[in-house]
Amino acid sequence: MKHKVGEVLASIAIVAVLGITTILIFHFAPWKNNTGKRVIFLTAVARNGVWTEEKVNGTNYWLKDFKQAVIVLNKGEEVILRFTSMDVSHSFYAPELNIGPVVVLPGKVYDVPFKASKTGSFKYYCTQVCGTHHFYMQGKIIILEANKQLSPTQIVKMQIDSIIKGKDIAEDSMKLPKNFVERGKYLFANKNCISCHGKDGVGGINNTNYQLKTVPALNTLGTKLKIPDKETADGLIKLMEKNIDLNTLDEEQQFSTFNRFLAQYNTVTKKILEGASVVQKENKAGPYPPLTMPAWENYLTNEEINAIIAYLITQNKWEEEE
Repeated sequence: MKHKVGEVLASIAIVAVLGITTILIFHFAPWKNNTGKRVIFLTAVARNGVWTEEKVNGTNYWLKDFKQAVIVLNKGEEVILRFTSMDVSHSFYAPELNIGPVVVLPGKVYDVPFKASKTGSFKYYCTQVCGTHHFYMQGKIIILEANKQLSPTQIVKMQIDSIIKGKDIAEDSMKLPKNFVERGKYLFANKNCISCHGKDGVGGINNTNYQLKTVPALNTLGTKLKIPDKETADGLIKLMEKNIDLNTLDEEQQFSTFNRFLAQYNTVTKKILEGASVVQKENKAGPYPPLTMPAWENYLTNEEINAIIAYLITQNKWEEEE
């Protein structure tokens, strides 16, 4: 229940902040441009997880499905990135372009000058956990050669392609199932684990300047937990479904690698609860990797954590299946 209470309190807080923020935003009028340079207005919206260039206010916040911003620049162009938030605290980070992280508090306006010095496609992120749609807040900064332009159709396509909450997440997030393993699959999608670890935990999601290059896959968790075979895995899943504390089991009645399993299981559970805010850089002088593991202790119950672990165990390929 604790995560549900937290979500209710968060919703109430957003309503209160939204009213105050609307007044402040209109006071500061961030869409006005007195700089002489092109200003790119970026507003953070936690409700549907976007940085958007569209104007957001207290009236349309709850009604509109805002588009994720695709920022298109030309090499050599100097602009002002103007950040605001309509709800909670966010941050904006484009590590490959050395932008940020810029912490953006609700109701305030932040101007960040930027010169496009190289061409390419570069990702930006929100790196401050801001709600259940936090990891959707990823988009692209496209820097073209000087004088080159993209058509409106191309930009719209990029907006669609940059939205991380695509078909896979939508299909997996429809309704909380009664089946224990299916519930774990639902939570893995609904809590946005997919956005970093990939559908079914297959991994392969790039993490800029991370020592391992991509976020680790989780579809081999059964092997990492030292579970010897599918039969043993099925037995453990049944115990987890009954919400039995695995640390209370008699090791003599378990499988030969049970102690090693238990140590790994406790490590995984602790990491889910407490998160991992520090990851190893590939280049120590380079930018800090944008994707880190948040703490889920206020958002997931122990039973839900077990359901997610059980689901990931079922994705393991055992020797007899290969």
